[in-house]
Amino acid sequence: MIVWYYIGEENYPMQNNTTNIEKLALSGKRIFTIEDLAVIWQIPERRRLIERIKYYLRAKRLTSIHKGVYAYGEDYTSFDIACKLVPLSYISLYTACQLYGLTFQYYKTIYSISLKSKKYKIKEQGYIYHKAKESIFYNQSDLIQNGRYIIAGKERTVTDCLYVFPDFAFDNLQGIDKEKLLALSKIYSNNKLEQRVKELIADEDHYVK
Repeated sequence: MIVWYYIGEENYPMQNNTTNIEKLALSGKRIFTIEDLAVIWQIPERRRLIERIKYYLRAKRLTSIHKGVYAYGEDYTSFDIACKLVPLSYISLYTACQLYGLTFQYYKTIYSISLKSKKYKIKEQGYIYHKAKESIFYNQSDLIQNGRYIIAGKERTVTDCLYVFPDFAFDNLQGIDKEKLLALSKIYSNNKLEQRVKELIADEDHYVK
């Protein structure tokens, strides 16, 4: 099951003598929202939490990425940042297409699906979030959580692209799972999208399995 954000202290059963920085290291993550830090450090009082964050920023143990978003260490990626700028989001669309070889175009901007449309630019890196209906967004079919961020699987990437960009042109659909793609097309309740998926599957120049 996909976990979109920290739910409670029970997710981090750490020893009382563990330092705050050690708790971040043990979490396995590198990018944190202020809400994440409140739970991991068990500091519910907002003013005290902000004072603690400022202390670690001055000590260079934390780095400010964006308002309310912080990094621990340096071994993080733009994918890690993308899923914390908008915690209720997952990476998909052009970015996932490029990752899976579905398109031969290069896109520097990180594209995601979320419940609201948003845009950010941080140190020359762009982040774009396209809105999806709740019934689509919360459907976890073919969403992959690797422990640090959530990304659409190959077939979910195809259907997400057709949902957001109905005329999207794929360069390569070899290796796509036909049955999985057909099943995923139904979660959008969009007849045109389902028809486009059937057409893609019938196109042997793009689809081989």
